[in-house]
Amino acid sequence: MNSRPGLFDAALVAPPPAPAPGFRDITFHEQRARTLLNKIPGARPGGMAWTLNPYRGCTHACTYCFARDGHEPLGFDTGEGFNTQVVVKTNAADVLRRELRRGKTGDDWVMVGTSTDCYQRAEGHYRLMPGILRALADHRVKFTTTTKSALLRRDLGLFAEAARVANVLVMTSLGSLDERVWRAFEPGAAPPRARLATIAALRAAGVPAGVLIAPVIPHAGDHPAALDALIDACAEVGAVTVYPDVMRISPGARDWFLRQSAVHLPPHLHQRLAASYANSRSMPASYVREVTAHLHARAALHGLPRWEDYIRDAGRRTSDSTNPRLRDR
Repeated sequence: MNSRPGLFDAALVAPPPAPAPGFRDITFHEQRARTLLNKIPGARPGGMAWTLNPYRGCTHACTYCFARDGHEPLGFDTGEGFNTQVVVKTNAADVLRRELRRGKTGDDWVMVGTSTDCYQRAEGHYRLMPGILRALADHRVKFTTTTKSALLRRDLGLFAEAARVANVLVMTSLGSLDERVWRAFEPGAAPPRARLATIAALRAAGVPAGVLIAPVIPHAGDHPAALDALIDACAEVGAVTVYPDVMRISPGARDWFLRQSAVHLPPHLHQRLAASYANSRSMPASYVREVTAHLHARAALHGLPRWEDYIRDAGRRTSDSTNPRLRDR
C-alpha cells in the first residue's frame, strides 16, 4: 500500500492477511482507524451531518461508482484496484463508541456507508456492522445507510432494535429491475429482486426502508415504462420513500466506466453513453429534471413521499414523541 502522508500512519496498517475463502484475487488492507465520523461541510444542525465508512474500495465493482476517485490517494488505481484492494477499518466499532461517548454527533443524522457499501462481501468476513449498529443504538443516534447487498438481512434484528430507540432509515440502491443492466453495470451487487426482498424483510421487521432510485442510467434504464415498473415494485414491498438520482460520472470513474461499457455493452449503447459523458460528468439539467419529475409523480400515486420530506417529518415525529404535552395527548 502507498504510504503517502496525511492518509493514515503506515504503522497502523497491517500486512494484508491471506485471502479468505471465496475472496480469490481480492486483497484486504487492515487499518487501525484513528477516527470514524466525518463532518459534512455546511451541514445544517439536526440534518444529515456526518458520514461513517468502515471500508474503502468495494467488491460490488459498480462501473460508475463515484467513490473510485477516493482510491487513487490511497495508492490504488480507480479501476480494477477499486474492485480488489479493500481497506478495512478493523477497529471501527471501538472508535465509534469512543466518539459517541463524547457526544460528537449531537442531534444530527449519521450516514453509514456513503462512499462504499458497508455490506459488501468483505463484511461477511469481518463483521464490522453488528458492532457499529449496537453502538449507534446504545447512543440513540439517528442514522441512515444505503446498500445493494442482501447480506444486510443478517442484521435485521439489530436494525429493528435501533429503530425502536431512534430514527433509522435503510435505503436500498436500485436503478433498474432489468437484470441486463445489473450484470453490465453492477456485477458484484445483489440482483434487483434480492434487493426488493431485503426491503420487504426490513419492513416486516418494523424497520423503515426506502429506495435510492439510483443510478438511473441514461439510454439503458430510463424508459418511462421501466421507471414506472420500478416505482411500483418498490411500493409493493413496502418502501416508505424514494430518492431519484440520475447517473453522474466522476473524473476518477469516467475512463474505467467507458472502457467497461465498450467491452460489455452493445456498440450502439456504448456510443450513446460515450457521447453523453465523454466531456461532462452529468446529463443536461433538463433531462435530469424530466426523469426526476417522472419518478416523483409515479411515487406520489402510491403515496410515497420524497426523501427530504420523509426525513423532515421523521424529525418532527421525534420532537413530538419527546414533548410530554404532545406525547400524552
